[in-house]
Amino acid sequence: MSDWPLVIDLDHTLLNTNSLDETFLDVLRGDPFALLKLPLKLLVGRPAVKEFLAAKSPLDVDVWPVRPDFIEYVESQVKEGRHVVLATAADKSVAEAIAARFPFIAEVVASDGKSNMKGAEKARRLCERFPNGFIYAGDSAADLAVWKHAAANVLVNAPQSVVRRAGELRAPLAVFAPGSLTPTIL
Repeated sequence: MSDWPLVIDLDHTLLNTNSLDETFLDVLRGDPFALLKLPLKLLVGRPAVKEFLAAKSPLDVDVWPVRPDFIEYVESQVKEGRHVVLATAADKSVAEAIAARFPFIAEVVASDGKSNMKGAEKARRLCERFPNGFIYAGDSAADLAVWKHAAANVLVNAPQSVVRRAGELRAPLAVFAPGSLTPTIL
């Protein structure tokens, strides 16, 4: 088990917010007229929207709110020698800015303007990258597709319905409940 990397999601897992919302607000504050191009990007697809907003945002990720108890958990895993990977549906430029903020992130898997690294696509990429298994930390129903293939699960800010469904796949290693500052480490 200690050889498995810890793969962490970004939105509502490492962050206590959504990076798409943060980049949208950044663009709204800094260049609201740029948002006139957003409907065209929506026609291309969600990855194009993420790439566009990330390119227009200053990506001041240092002020984006995080989940401190989860960060402590990840840092403890790094001290035990675990490799940490950020796997997110956010645009790659956002993921790389987050990786620069958190030096414990050794690798990034992210959306690239064409593919959306979410759900089944994220699961497929992680299974290819880590054929011997991985631990996955996430928060949403979309993450169930990844937890299905993960060797172990960590739940962060997950709604009770997601906790129940993820628990049907396997017992989680840890649960970081919404609003709680004390995780349940199993």
